[in-house]
Amino acid sequence: MIMAPLSLGILILFSFFTSALSAATGMGGGVLLFTVMTLYFPLNVIIPIHGIIQFFNNFLTLSFLRTHLKKSLLLPFFLGSIPGILLAAFIVDKIIKTSAPQMIILGLIIYSLFRPKRLPDLELQHKNFFWVGLITGFLGIIAGAIDPVLAPFFVRKDLTKEEVIANKAAMQAIVHFAKIPVFLILGFDYLPFLSFCLMTNIACFFGTRFGIVLLHKMSEGVFLKVFKIALSLTGLRMLYKLYL
Repeated sequence: MIMAPLSLGILILFSFFTSALSAATGMGGGVLLFTVMTLYFPLNVIIPIHGIIQFFNNFLTLSFLRTHLKKSLLLPFFLGSIPGILLAAFIVDKIIKTSAPQMIILGLIIYSLFRPKRLPDLELQHKNFFWVGLITGFLGIIAGAIDPVLAPFFVRKDLTKEEVIANKAAMQAIVHFAKIPVFLILGFDYLPFLSFCLMTNIACFFGTRFGIVLLHKMSEGVFLKVFKIALSLTGLRMLYKLYL
């Protein structure tokens, strides 16, 4: 794949910036990069390529914060993601051009941010992350970005900011990795995009390291506020794309 130097430079720069944003706040980086990529690639190319970049990005994050991983969250999520991914693999080519996945994700975001007090929150018991895995495995394959699917379930006070970032990154890595065989089976050719992925992943490495430094400097209160603001901006972006 041949790209104009300016276009390539813009995407590499955004790979650094969005990786730092994801590592520091746990939110917004993947969606922002996905949005920028729509300026240069068609949707059927973006989802598999974005998946490789985000897998590497999230793998780096969970590696840097591996001592904060919680098996009680990740095991149920992993088990639930398997049937969700398999179901999505059968219908992804039929539903990928519809707005249904984005509408479901937007609904989750709105509920988590503006839930009336009399209604239950999304602070699930750890074992119930099986269902989060099911939803994320399904929507992650057909909608592309996974940030806004997972984020509403991490608006909670029983996890430290490092635990939020580490476990959310691990869950995203699981689903993004699953995209690779799914799209290979569907006939997508990754080979022309390998050099592009390599350059953006190098930028992701430095961006993630920078973001982790920022994360450690933030207080828990500031982190939660930043997380909610980033989630709100993601919701507004999705609302704009859907209806305007």
